[in-house]
Amino acid sequence: MLTRKAWRDVWHQRGPSIAIAIVVMVGVASFVAMQSMVPHLRGSQQRYYQQAHFADLWVSVSRAPDALAADLRAIPGVDAVETRVAEDVVLEVPGLPGPATGRVMSHPAGRELAVNRLRLRTGRLMSSLRDDEVVISDGFATANGLATGDTLGAVLNGRWRRLEVVGVALTPEYVMEVQPGAFFPDNQRYGVLWIAERAAQAAFGLQDAWNEATLTLDRTTSEAAVIETVDALLARYGSLGAHGRNEQLSHRYLTDEIRQAAAFGTAAPLIFLGVAAFLVNLVLARVVAAQREQIGMMKAFGISNGMLMRHYALIAFTPVLLGAVVGTGLGLWFAGVLAELYSQYYRMPDATFTPRAGTIAVAFLVTGLSALIGTVGAVRRVVRLPAAEAMRPEAPLRFRHSWFDGSWVHRRLSPMARLTVRSMLRRPARAALATLGMALGVAVVMVGGYAYDAIAVMRDVHFTEIQREDVAVTFARSEGDEALRELAHLPGVLRVEPLWSLPVTLRHGPRERRAAITALTPRARLRRVVDGARRERTIPGEGLLMSTALAELLAVGAGDSVQVQVLTGERRVRTLTIGALVNDLIGTGVWMGREGMVLLAGGTAYDGAVLAVDPTQTDRLIAQLRRTPGVASVGERADVLASFDKVMRDSFGVTLLALLGFAVVLSMGVVYNTARISLSERGRELASLRVLGFSRQEVATMLFGELAVLGVLAIPLGVALGAALAAAMAAGMSSELFRLPFTLSPRTYGWSVVVLVIAGVASSLLVRRRLDHLDLVAVLKTRE
Repeated sequence: MLTRKAWRDVWHQRGPSIAIAIVVMVGVASFVAMQSMVPHLRGSQQRYYQQAHFADLWVSVSRAPDALAADLRAIPGVDAVETRVAEDVVLEVPGLPGPATGRVMSHPAGRELAVNRLRLRTGRLMSSLRDDEVVISDGFATANGLATGDTLGAVLNGRWRRLEVVGVALTPEYVMEVQPGAFFPDNQRYGVLWIAERAAQAAFGLQDAWNEATLTLDRTTSEAAVIETVDALLARYGSLGAHGRNEQLSHRYLTDEIRQAAAFGTAAPLIFLGVAAFLVNLVLARVVAAQREQIGMMKAFGISNGMLMRHYALIAFTPVLLGAVVGTGLGLWFAGVLAELYSQYYRMPDATFTPRAGTIAVAFLVTGLSALIGTVGAVRRVVRLPAAEAMRPEAPLRFRHSWFDGSWVHRRLSPMARLTVRSMLRRPARAALATLGMALGVAVVMVGGYAYDAIAVMRDVHFTEIQREDVAVTFARSEGDEALRELAHLPGVLRVEPLWSLPVTLRHGPRERRAAITALTPRARLRRVVDGARRERTIPGEGLLMSTALAELLAVGAGDSVQVQVLTGERRVRTLTIGALVNDLIGTGVWMGREGMVLLAGGTAYDGAVLAVDPTQTDRLIAQLRRTPGVASVGERADVLASFDKVMRDSFGVTLLALLGFAVVLSMGVVYNTARISLSERGRELASLRVLGFSRQEVATMLFGELAVLGVLAIPLGVALGAALAAAMAAGMSSELFRLPFTLSPRTYGWSVVVLVIAGVASSLLVRRRLDHLDLVAVLKTRE
């Protein structure tokens, strides 16, 4: 009997119930999708690393003999060692306008790699008898539509060569193919190529030698101890110092992505499920209040409190469970979409998404708890209500004069406006909760807009304030002033500025960090240091200008001293003062003046140069640079910017649309339920006004005027909540690689208000139909 009654009550409250189910659906969908991605990415990462024998340590040298590999293998705790030749080269890719950069690495003949094993997607490995065959990375091949049999042009050690693609492969080192110095992937213009070991040694003048080594360690071995031994062994060979996975770029990107997905996948669903709990309480409290006499009758006939609690819990849980079931299906579908999106940037063989029962179970558990929280307050009223008291009509609210009735505002309002304000003041808790729910809708839109705004600011600061050149050139070997003069005489070059970075180890007390000090020339205009507020920072006359993020890692501040050990040449050690800190957005940089750099390095050795170019001569210049000996890579800022915009559009577009849709659902659910509950509670009052001669429009104005006032109050509260959530998001999603600036554009504020207005208008139209069809006689009948 009670079950049949529960189904009737749910059907009678189908509008609010559907709204609850939709809000729960969105919360569960976001939870299932994001929480499924965390184990999916982490599991794929761990399995791939294990299968491919992903390295634990990397070390680069100028040149070391092949025989030295045996000494590395003899270090206690080292499981396997793989040495190789690795260099960057300029590539000419069929169908790609502009240059590309390839990371060419040697592959031993006749055996599988002991560390960082390749996994062929198509084709085969290169022949040891051919020096023109290459295997290319999967991301590079896919982005450029390359397949086996295609050819690439490349400058290898000063000679122009044609290379035939014989295979496409995956490598754990480049799960995300990001060029060093960049902060996002550009698979079209950066890729990895493997060629036969002898061909690589001959091409780069490293016969019977290598310049990079990768090592795997025993799980019980101290990484720091092995790094110390490796550095001591390779110091005489120009070692830049060994480092672990924590400094490997691809690994850091993937690890940060997993961490951010976990944080976002917890915070967003909690907001929606919290709102669902609020709506459940709102609807169930109304049902209990409307059925007060029925509850008294049932208690009088012997129905226990436990049975009544289960009965009303069934009413509450029905839309919640419906939303959870549909939300789980939607979440699994969305997880598949996200997995496909992730697979475009993180190249792993195990990219197929598999649902996990544990995630679904947790989603239902969290949803059930949110429904239980929303049910408790209303059910407690059922239990505490004595049968005799419940069978009487509920005592009306105390109607007494308030501060509003004697205020000047009261005298200036119309009768309908006075009724609206009195209704809110006599039920302040309900008005406050409804305002909070609407504010959350505004806040969710602001969070989605903030992500877009932050990326847009990073884009503008990096590409218009910091990198202002037209073309960037990287040298294969360090060069002096003569190379700059040669670049200045190339066609179309208007201005040349050098790029010079010095690899160092910074120490402060027990803290140590590898970094690269960048020299800035006086009056540099093409590369500058700019903080997150778009202010240009000048290099101190003496000492270092250091990124705030790096200063926090070293626990130093302006005026403190750090020990600087140069990792090249004579490996000088000096103590330098931090002249100032800069709150930049990307990386962990350190800068100093050119004169100080010359003293620290013991000479001048430029890594590359940035050029301002006549736009009409750009193509001619690029064509010449492509085949210029000594040039390792050439990049056009316009191409990099276009690629960045594409990555942001493809990756953030889905997320932003999802957030916008979620916010609309949240606002609709809250506003519609508030309007329906208000109509139910004030139905008798509104019907009385109709009988007294008020028109439908006037009665609707009174009902929706309250919603409008609550919406207006919700906007500043929502803006404050959205700003707080955006600030938390900025702190939670920032890392060493980049820091999200806290910024909110006028467009974001505008969209947050527009979404609330749309939700209010749509909800009002739905409720207006019910208001227009009120049965005045039925509503005015007394319950007695």
